[in-house]
Amino acid sequence: MKDGEHIEYYTSGEIYSKINYLDGKLHGEYIYYYTIGEISSKINYLDGKLHGEYIGYYSSGEISYKYWYLYGESVTELEWISYNRNIKLKLLGL
Repeated sequence: MKDGEHIEYYTSGEIYSKINYLDGKLHGEYIYYYTIGEISSKINYLDGKLHGEYIGYYSSGEISYKYWYLYGESVTELEWISYNRNIKLKLLGL
């Protein structure tokens, strides 16, 4: 049974992801990386279910998008934020 932090690597040796498990289930922060070492996305889990923010990043480190989950269910329709390099859009009530 998996427990604690697990790290996966690209074939080139750079870190691909850092994953946390508790009692064999995803639990805590799950981070994906670009091959250049910058964070690609951060995802939060609680007891094996998506829970909290799910954030995507451009390779420059700027936020690309954010989604929200509550115990595995998307609550993105309540608030969804998307970013591009020049404009920040915030849409409510979708």
